[in-house]
Amino acid sequence: MADNDSQPALEDHDGGQPVKKEMSPHEAMELLKAGQPVVNARIKRFRFKGEIPFRVEFRNCTLIQLDFDSATFAEDVKFIGCNLDKLNCTKRNTFEKLLDFSHSTLNKANIARITVKGFFNAGFTHFKGKFAFLECTFMQKASFWESQFQTWSGFKSCKFHGDADFRSVHCHQGFVLTKCTFHADFLFRGSNVEKKFQADGSRFEKMLDLSKAKLHDYCYLEGIEAGPEMRFAFVNALAKRILVTPEQLEGRLASEVNGDYPTAMQEYGLLKKCYQEQHRFDSEDWAFYRFKVNQRRAKPMSWKRPWTVWRTCADWLFLDLGCGYGTNPARAIRTAIFIILGFALLYSLRADMFYAEKLPFPPEPGEDALAVKMSVRNRIMIGFITSVSVFTSGMGGIREIAQGWMNVPVMIESIMGTLLFGLFIVAFSRKVIR
Repeated sequence: MADNDSQPALEDHDGGQPVKKEMSPHEAMELLKAGQPVVNARIKRFRFKGEIPFRVEFRNCTLIQLDFDSATFAEDVKFIGCNLDKLNCTKRNTFEKLLDFSHSTLNKANIARITVKGFFNAGFTHFKGKFAFLECTFMQKASFWESQFQTWSGFKSCKFHGDADFRSVHCHQGFVLTKCTFHADFLFRGSNVEKKFQADGSRFEKMLDLSKAKLHDYCYLEGIEAGPEMRFAFVNALAKRILVTPEQLEGRLASEVNGDYPTAMQEYGLLKKCYQEQHRFDSEDWAFYRFKVNQRRAKPMSWKRPWTVWRTCADWLFLDLGCGYGTNPARAIRTAIFIILGFALLYSLRADMFYAEKLPFPPEPGEDALAVKMSVRNRIMIGFITSVSVFTSGMGGIREIAQGWMNVPVMIESIMGTLLFGLFIVAFSRKVIR
């Protein structure tokens, strides 16, 4: 058979494309054994079986009922711009190097139990009719860049040891991963799924990247397994129904882990909207709290502008610790207890600077009143009573309660108590109303 360049190229009257000539499987096999690609051919019932030591390359061909029957390919296997109708690849075939379906159309493909030790390329590939990848192993990167899945996309019990690149994929139906394992990044950036995205039982060891993805239906992530280094990314995704729990996300948002707080703030805002759409209000509160934490961290802070430092500290103390940004009234109670105990300790140490008409433990007949006032039990009780009184009564109840500079911590505690009462009311009302 002549070389590819010497083969006559007949022009198709309809589209200006070379006409595909009919070729027998035997003729195509002889051409491949001679080290030449098969170009512009139409072949029926081509079969690969056993050891294939030579390179396999088809370009702009139509192969009907192509069959891989327990074959082992020692060199690259390429189907560039081909139409593969009813591809059958189910009997544990091994590809030692590249397997390339780029710019091809696969109709009713059945791909199972293959092992690809080199790069797997299905970029710009169209998948039509019913198809599935079952128990496949990809040792290096597997790319489906810009592929079109015109039917339900199914990957079951597949193992990806390199990056699984599904960026810019368009799924006309749903995209389902069942019990797959991803040892490297799973990239779904910019992809479009018209129906559900589901990954039940699948394990992710690195990145699960749904950034800029357009998910028009439910995205089921509650059934996934996460490795110790697994991370999520949702930046600029268009989605309203992401089903994932706060426990799964805690400490795993890639932007937050990497210190990119503005991006993390946007992602938590997206999750908050998703939880609100699903009426999961406790999860919404969690997402809102993480949103506010990252918003605080994203603000510039410098000692050259000391007010920015004090503003951030006040934000953290009163809004974060004080009430969890309005999401946790119990946190306000806990913070109030710590404040009362802290000031009570201070007041106990300087109990002599407080006016006390009646001592909690009055002196016995014959005892010195000042000595009794300075006793440990009276110091402790005076400290607690004063701290609780100042914290709860506010500015109106602290006049003539202390002497000298001790009025300063009294005023500070009074202001803190007033603020925490307001924060508690806001947080509690928010919980009750919803």
